[in-house]
Amino acid sequence: MDEAAFASWGFSRGSGRFFMSGRVKSTFIHIVDGTPTPGFDVISRIAFTRDGSHYAYGGADAKGGFKKQKIFGTIVKDGQPVATHEGKGIMGSWSGLGGSTEAMVGGIHDLSTDFHGVSSPEFDPNGKLVYAARRDKGDVAVFQGSDVGPGFDEILSPVIFTESAEHFAYVARHGQDFVEVRDNKPILTIPAGKRGATSVGWIAISPDAAHLAYETISGGRNYKAAVTMRAFRTAVIDGQSGPDYNALGLADFNFDPDSHHYFYEVIGAEGDRDLVNVDGHESRLYDAVANTHYLPDGKTIAFVARDGSRFLRVTYTLSPSTSLPSISTAVRINSEPR
Repeated sequence: MDEAAFASWGFSRGSGRFFMSGRVKSTFIHIVDGTPTPGFDVISRIAFTRDGSHYAYGGADAKGGFKKQKIFGTIVKDGQPVATHEGKGIMGSWSGLGGSTEAMVGGIHDLSTDFHGVSSPEFDPNGKLVYAARRDKGDVAVFQGSDVGPGFDEILSPVIFTESAEHFAYVARHGQDFVEVRDNKPILTIPAGKRGATSVGWIAISPDAAHLAYETISGGRNYKAAVTMRAFRTAVIDGQSGPDYNALGLADFNFDPDSHHYFYEVIGAEGDRDLVNVDGHESRLYDAVANTHYLPDGKTIAFVARDGSRFLRVTYTLSPSTSLPSISTAVRINSEPR
């Protein structure tokens, strides 16, 4: 390699196959067990099946043109291209006459289906290849093996599976709305308002597929330009939208083992201050929160908070009614300025 990507290397789970990624001349490649794979202007991280017997990744190339640069995305499995789709493309070289040009960012990162033509692929628990592809404008669909889902403007979230692989879910965009999809069937549409459906921060499903949660993000111009992480963020749980936060992130969402309770951290809920949302009820604001978790008794949630010069251990006793946290207590850990 001419340049190694030190953030993308290691062993596959299961079989311990070794991979490494990097640049050779102007293209980016993966090397699996010493064998180089097809190179592209941009590639996704590599994905392996659970037993390590198969691997896949996505790659995209930009083809120059006077009026428009075409972008073609390809899914590669076990070193062989299996599907190629055209992305929406970018301005061609003629735009340079007006003083502006566009170029596709190369390297190793997640692929955007509408732009690159394909998404970053994954494997379901049974080893089926799963990815999204752009068949036409407004027709981006999820492929699971030979099964194909309905078309949307974009697939905003990863595809998430239950442990048994019997059920899966993802969130798509149709127009300016979020669409919740289960087993490739649209279930729920959530209007995103004037900012539109920008992205989905995370998605989680309970082991029995009875509960689904995800973070919707509606960001303005600065968010889309990556100038700020602050955007309107909402946790949707079992089809119900929670509070709308103008925040930096909703982090560390977690169902309890019985899927009766949940929590998540709201980073930057008000300025630089954070809070924890437990079953829809908010803690007070702290200068920082971290390490939210269930205690072994299964009845309590705890987290660490910084309140000025104090560090606190905060606990919530969960209500057996599956909805309300009750008493909260704070224990001082260190009151000395740090």
